[in-house]
Amino acid sequence: MSAPELHPDLTAALEATFPGRPVQDVTSLSGGFSGAALIAFVVDGAPYVAKRFAVDPSDPERAARESACMRIASERGVAPRLHHADARTGVTIMDRIAGTQLRPTRDPAQIERVAAALRRLHDGPPFPRSPSRMDFLRSLDAQCAALGGAGLPAELVRTVVELERVSAPHAHAAACHRDLNPNNVLVAAERVYFVDWTHAGAGDPFIDLAQLGVFACPRPEQREALLEAYLGRPASDGVRARAGLARAIALAFYAASFFFVAARLGGPPPEDDASRPLAEVLAAFGAAPERTHPGVVAAAFLREMRQEARALDVLRGWP
Repeated sequence: MSAPELHPDLTAALEATFPGRPVQDVTSLSGGFSGAALIAFVVDGAPYVAKRFAVDPSDPERAARESACMRIASERGVAPRLHHADARTGVTIMDRIAGTQLRPTRDPAQIERVAAALRRLHDGPPFPRSPSRMDFLRSLDAQCAALGGAGLPAELVRTVVELERVSAPHAHAAACHRDLNPNNVLVAAERVYFVDWTHAGAGDPFIDLAQLGVFACPRPEQREALLEAYLGRPASDGVRARAGLARAIALAFYAASFFFVAARLGGPPPEDDASRPLAEVLAAFGAAPERTHPGVVAAAFLREMRQEARALDVLRGWP
């Protein structure tokens, strides 16, 4: 297989970072839905990853913000070591970590390691400001409307607006990743790393914690263990309520993201068995994404969000 043709900005970054040293075994990796160009390569036997950010006209500060967040996270030891970051070209080069993606776990030691990494990130230097969650939601709503003629479900948007209103007085800003799905959490031999800092910025740390819980802790007792490991103490009723609110918000935004992915695919999703719990749908999607329509995943997130919001008793006028 021939090496991929590299953008001139990537070539220049490689030459600047590894002057006079051969870059070998260059292969393309999936940049996911961000549209970024991503390559893996080897220099002097050591593995690296280079990324060139996709241009986002709606968020011109994204490249500079992502580079800044990656540098801080790398210095905190919760992101792979960063060797190059150029906000002008949007190119970063970092170590390639030999780790596995985070999976649902009941292992107290692993839960503690993940919680400790997240706490280390949140306790570190502040991140630059980023678009708000509502800005992100409005952008997805507009893009869904442009792709399929209809935006996000009205119930979803209405719920997020109310949840954000209720949560605002209790939130405080910290350095946050803001998209801790399993693909972005690598469990290595000695530590846990977070990758893909596309959405990183100042945010509510409880949302980061809730995102981890959505994917890694499907059962309530697992989420309670993660919360207490993060806090370093038993959780009070008030803290549990805040964590529950953050979970409902996290579920809502992953529902919105999957509705957007479904809109990009076009066409209606297959009939969904509404009795299937979210954990089961996510397990099926993780095992074989091509066999589980993202619209089905979106619907499962929406159902779970609805249940969480009702349990919180913060929404009025529900049937």
